[in-house]
Amino acid sequence: MRCSFLLSIAALVLAPAACSEEVGNKNQATPGGDGGVPEDGGGVEFSTGEELRVPVPEGGRVHVSLASPASIQTPAAPATDKTWDLAFEGTDVFTNSGPSGGGAGSAFGPLEPIVFLEDVAPTGVPLFSDKTGGAFIRWWLYSGAPEHVLYSRFHVFGVKDGDKLYRVQVLGYYGERDGTSVGALYKIRYGLVGQPAKVLDKLDGTAGGANGAPDAKSECLDLGTDARTMLSPAEQRASSAWHLCFRREAISVNGEEGGPRGVTAVDFEAEKVASETPDEVGARTEEGELARFDAVTAASFEGAALRGDRVVSAFSLLWLERGASPVAPAKNAWLVVGADGKKRYLVGFSRFEGATATSVGTVVMRVKAVQ
Repeated sequence: MRCSFLLSIAALVLAPAACSEEVGNKNQATPGGDGGVPEDGGGVEFSTGEELRVPVPEGGRVHVSLASPASIQTPAAPATDKTWDLAFEGTDVFTNSGPSGGGAGSAFGPLEPIVFLEDVAPTGVPLFSDKTGGAFIRWWLYSGAPEHVLYSRFHVFGVKDGDKLYRVQVLGYYGERDGTSVGALYKIRYGLVGQPAKVLDKLDGTAGGANGAPDAKSECLDLGTDARTMLSPAEQRASSAWHLCFRREAISVNGEEGGPRGVTAVDFEAEKVASETPDEVGARTEEGELARFDAVTAASFEGAALRGDRVVSAFSLLWLERGASPVAPAKNAWLVVGADGKKRYLVGFSRFEGATATSVGTVVMRVKAVQ
């Protein structure tokens, strides 16, 4: 019996490669779900598979191999070593991939807890390797079948560069080029706080499309001068000529891992992501959301958790129970592809022992190798 699964927001970051190229006001349709799962875990306990206890040190990182028997590893060179599959640090989980490691690992989730009872990995899911990302990582909602499009949530983002405060709102992801509908031609509303809004259309984040080269260039924007520059990812990380870069479904911030300018950003409505409904998002329009944009003032930035880009994985924030203090694991299943890019595992987090508001303590987890 195949078990159904629910797609997570983070894991679907790779989904635009399969998106429809239809043009139009995407927010007038009814998108699919945002990847929520039953908060009670569906009554499923992770009692099968191997149990592994992982003490996560304060201020340190611990590496885990999921191969039977699952075990804690002490790699001499974690950035290149392929003996580990998952790493735990603070309240984060990373896969051996991208900026986290030299492996070909990835993950998908959260999945309905009952999927953990299966012996076969769910198929057709968009696996997510670690990458850099920040405040803009959840600007969109993926519709799922049959539309396969991205919808803007119309959240208002704050961007801080020194003493300059900007506000940004994504108005659309699809544009027309040579009579053809194309994804990643962004339309945004932006401007200095207290100044009239500006609108830019067809910001080119296509980067060669789904099959584009890793070093393909995409467009970056200076919010103050309106200068638009085409840069490769390596050039972005070395350049101070931009605030935001647009690359396929991702919007980067020029700070921390994103670049040297020291820019930080925040999603003023991030807490709404988990509860936003498809109908609610689908009803939003460019005109209707102008009032929310205009409502952002300098006071909105006070006390906000602004940040640059950091390493994010499929697990980021989604493996933790919302609002729990001390932190607790969400009762979901996860599909993990090992560092070799081949072996597949189902993982469930049973509980944390000795957790605090900022530390998971000892992670008690279950691991199953699947076909």
